Amino acid sequence: MNKLYPSVCCVIVMLFSLLTANAQVEYKPGYAILNDGTRISGLISINNGSPWYNQRYMRLKDSLELTTKAEKDVKSKKVKVEDLKFYQVGDRKFDKVHYVDVENLQLKSLGANDHMMERVAMGKIDAHRYYSYPSDFKVYSGTSKQEVDEEVQKDHDDLVHGYKILVTKQGDDKLRNAFDYDMQKYFEDTPDVLLKYQKGEYGNQPIVKKSGLAARMIAMAKKATFKTEEADGIAAAINDYNNKNIAK
Repeated sequence: MNKLYPSVCCVIVMLFSLLTANAQVEYKPGYAILNDGTRISGLISINNGSPWYNQRYMRLKDSLELTTKAEKDVKSKKVKVEDLKFYQVGDRKFDKVHYVDVENLQLKSLGANDHMMERVAMGKIDAHRYYSYPSDFKVYSGTSKQEVDEEVQKDHDDLVHGYKILVTKQGDDKLRNAFDYDMQKYFEDTPDVLLKYQKGEYGNQPIVKKSGLAARMIAMAKKATFKTEEADGIAAAINDYNNKNIAK
């Protein structure tokens, strides 16, 4: 028989324990620009298991200390989003972006709407990857430990795979989710990019011209199933667009 949790407190402890176990934090060479323009460099943490933490803070092992001490002996310093303007880890770049996630408002995130989002593209069209944050709490009643663990893991995986690609175009400051927005509107001033995007030549799903409900549902299902490929295709289209519009 699966053991039942005796109280809500135990469940909350398990939630945070599992999220911590999924941390998968590693350090890579990088640098950061603070709000006042100061540049700091060294080894910077990147969280691959729970990527939303990269949006809230990063940890830095200072390059000066690393010249005199072994990496394991250098204590990392936590630098929060409030103090950051930009940071780069390897070839991954993170920009501070102001965004209110109205679909996932939580007590802990109210008033904290600046996020260090990973850059997907930069130019006439900017694009960033955004992850929603885990729930503040979740109440389970009469639930076994195994069931809670499975549910927490599912919630975690849904967050990892449920990211958005937020885009803006010069002259339009509104952040839009590229998975839901009609990107043809952004590409219409560059016909060759628009045509390739419509045909799915960037690796994205081709645009369905039929307006029937069945056709639209099939197209949406394909986008959800092949989300990584769709994200890569959107990024390729935006970067091609930006390269063709550098001087415009």
